[in-house]
Amino acid sequence: MDVTSQAVGTFAKSASLTYIRPRTQDEKSCDLYVNAYHAKYRIKYTQRTVSLISGGAGPKYGYRDSMLLDSLFSWPYDLTLINPSTLLVADDDRFRLVDMNSDKVTTLNVSNSLYSADSLLLTNDTLLVGQRKKIIKYECE
Repeated sequence: MDVTSQAVGTFAKSASLTYIRPRTQDEKSCDLYVNAYHAKYRIKYTQRTVSLISGGAGPKYGYRDSMLLDSLFSWPYDLTLINPSTLLVADDDRFRLVDMNSDKVTTLNVSNSLYSADSLLLTNDTLLVGQRKKIIKYECE
């Protein structure tokens, strides 16, 4: 691809989007999902609009499972879309589910404890979690 002929500009903009972290994309709708500080946002691809999905916008943080907009995240490092309405979030030492259908955030009970999960990769029935100096493999059911 010849990038010299490509236009460069702002795709979507919001005052809420600070400290944007890794993102994932819905392959069908092309919507983007991003971590921004301690909150999760959806960027609608076709409209280029930004909306808060869950977590406290701004400096509010912690671990609170609740309704989407009442939930709190401590330090979400990465997220991945596991189906069109559910995000899996690596939140410091926990896996959290953001379920947009049920309007809830829940923490998963995982036998292997996490420590600062840096990245997530979901392929078929396997979840790979990048941590400091190692990769942990989880078989999904």
